[in-house]
Amino acid sequence: MGEAFFEKVDVFLPGQGETLAQAPAYHWERAEHATGHIYYSTREPKSVLIHLKGISREERDALAEMPIEVDLTALKYHDFDGFGLHLPGLIVTTQGTVIAVCQKRHNSMGDGGNQVDLSMSRSEDGGVTWQRQEVIFEEEDAYTYLGPIFQDESTGAIFVSFWKMPAEVLDDLGFFSAYAKQGGGFWLLESTDEGRSWSEPFYVKPQPNDEGWVGWPNNCVHGIQLALGKRKGRLVIPAFLYKEGEPGQVPGVRGGLLYSDDHGKNWLAGAVLPEGSDEVSLVETVEGGIYVSYRKNTRFTGKRHFARSSDCGETFCEHGQHEEIPDANLHAGLTRYRRDGQVEDIVLFSNPDPAREMTICLSRDEGRSWLTSRRLEPGLSRYSDLAVTADGTILCLYTNGKVRDSEKISVARFNLEWLTANT
Repeated sequence: MGEAFFEKVDVFLPGQGETLAQAPAYHWERAEHATGHIYYSTREPKSVLIHLKGISREERDALAEMPIEVDLTALKYHDFDGFGLHLPGLIVTTQGTVIAVCQKRHNSMGDGGNQVDLSMSRSEDGGVTWQRQEVIFEEEDAYTYLGPIFQDESTGAIFVSFWKMPAEVLDDLGFFSAYAKQGGGFWLLESTDEGRSWSEPFYVKPQPNDEGWVGWPNNCVHGIQLALGKRKGRLVIPAFLYKEGEPGQVPGVRGGLLYSDDHGKNWLAGAVLPEGSDEVSLVETVEGGIYVSYRKNTRFTGKRHFARSSDCGETFCEHGQHEEIPDANLHAGLTRYRRDGQVEDIVLFSNPDPAREMTICLSRDEGRSWLTSRRLEPGLSRYSDLAVTADGTILCLYTNGKVRDSEKISVARFNLEWLTANT
């Protein structure tokens, strides 16, 4: 056993142009005490009346002199001078390079209505130091949704997946069905030199599964390559799957899996999760199966949901929820622990608790129960991803902040001794 250690290193910072800052300079402050009601006129010409309650006379007088903006995204108060960061993804390559990716959201942190680019940073010393963040994909007037990052270990190629929608679309969920009806599909960036350079994006359109579900990548985190079983070498990534007429928060859309058996050239839609599923993380089990953890947007229980596949990601054979893991209904990190090239019977899971504080859990039975839990971040946090270096250092890449939970993206570096110190 080694000496326990823990440290936090900032990886992606917000900013404006080439100037980065430790925290965004917000120019909106939310008035927590005010509530509003919207009234629509019943006569012509049509008009809208917004009635505010809970404000003082001085505030009413001040509002009368101020220009009013109407926010249709419900996230305008996140605006600041420059860009913000979201959707972290993380891998450690076979050569030991740590590669982190995220979204770079211009002018707003809303899930629509603004341009979004993809950024990357690399570390060659196990996450201790990081190169300056750089944009690896940008397209004018495109909202680019970052999908999983993953590596084909047999070829060494590293891929970053994404899909996109017009930047002016405010309702991203409403666009999902339109995107699916266009055929879905997604783009891949490829690097063959440990992330030092990246190809031009190339488009792939997954083949629907036998039940007719079409797909494209789910948000961020990382994909896996199967190391066991009859489909050894298969690439599997989290996905959005769509089928006309299916119920859900977004009609027709569910979480699931995509897979490729030819090193990422061609893809097929695979296993489909229950209604309301979203934002999937996955890990290969020691028996050669796949365990997935996901958020559920409909009939939310406050618990983390899971499923298992015994046929390499083509269908799910088991479903359930973890009573011992409180869930803030956000994306989570999931990975297997390895040290010195040896796979151990430890699976790691990261997500914010209901107070939005990042926590790490440990399982020694392939995700059937979660025994060890330790708080990683005492402040606000949101999305995360996990990876492990060759020497057993655990890396958790996550959004965090003091005012909001996505002000910057940091990596926590710690070892198993630190995680299990209180058990």
